[in-house]
Amino acid sequence: MFLSSSAMGGIGAFSRYIEAPGIFIALCRSLAGLIMMTLIFLFTQRFFKLKQLKMSPTIVWSGIFLGLLSGLYVVATQMTTLANAAFLIYTGPIYSTILASIFLKEPFTKVTAVSLTSVVIGCLLIIGIINYSSGGGFTIGLDLDPEYMTGNLIALGSGLAYGLYLFTSRYRQDVDSDVRSFTNFGFAVVTLLILVFATQPDLSEMTTRGWIVLVIAAFVTGAIAFYLLTVASKILLAGELATISYQETIMATILGIALFSESLTAMQALGGGLILFGGLFQIFASTRKKKPAGANAPEGMAGIH
Repeated sequence: MFLSSSAMGGIGAFSRYIEAPGIFIALCRSLAGLIMMTLIFLFTQRFFKLKQLKMSPTIVWSGIFLGLLSGLYVVATQMTTLANAAFLIYTGPIYSTILASIFLKEPFTKVTAVSLTSVVIGCLLIIGIINYSSGGGFTIGLDLDPEYMTGNLIALGSGLAYGLYLFTSRYRQDVDSDVRSFTNFGFAVVTLLILVFATQPDLSEMTTRGWIVLVIAAFVTGAIAFYLLTVASKILLAGELATISYQETIMATILGIALFSESLTAMQALGGGLILFGGLFQIFASTRKKKPAGANAPEGMAGIH
């Protein structure tokens, strides 16, 4: 999950060098994942696993939600501020944790509560929703300028799709990670293709550099990142997924400083510290859980190549 969120944190940086609309970028990300999984099944001769799969609604929905969260988020970053888009999509893990506690009876432990609270506050500090000035003290605000209203609503939709994706991914733990990744990418591609045909994105301004960057971004922030997310969702609880996923904001901040000379305030540095604390605290608590002697590793680990 740490590697997945780190890879996904690069989409904002990549998109600044791509002239294509967000929905097309999202389609390429999922298509790259489908191509990667097809090659994996081809070279390992494991297509028989797909034939053995008993399809269910949650498998279909997790793929649809994967496509929606990717498409809506990239579109939102082009229609509202990056801060607003990041904040609103990261309401998703909170939804999934609550839904899993209610419907899947997953434990909402004190460790998860502390970790999740820490990373949420840290995320708000990083993107500037919570700020501090010597004259005005602490302030809390979200830019709701009419200019960004549509983008904010789309970003909120991406957050809902993200939460529902994490939640539906917790069902059908009997399905192999590679098979689940293949179906997720497949249904995500179908979903995004429908949106692309409906919106008819203009690609006339794409340059050679833009196409090259798009291909790299598709495989790094799409294929690899989403594949690792699928594997992680099979191994971890929803609360653990929610907490560690906030690593993406750290990666986005690092890339902003390194590539675009963006500044990091003291409050943002404090927020980054809280995110790291929450994520590492959750990881430490999870790995300390004792397993019976001789117990097999989780099946999802077999999906890591």
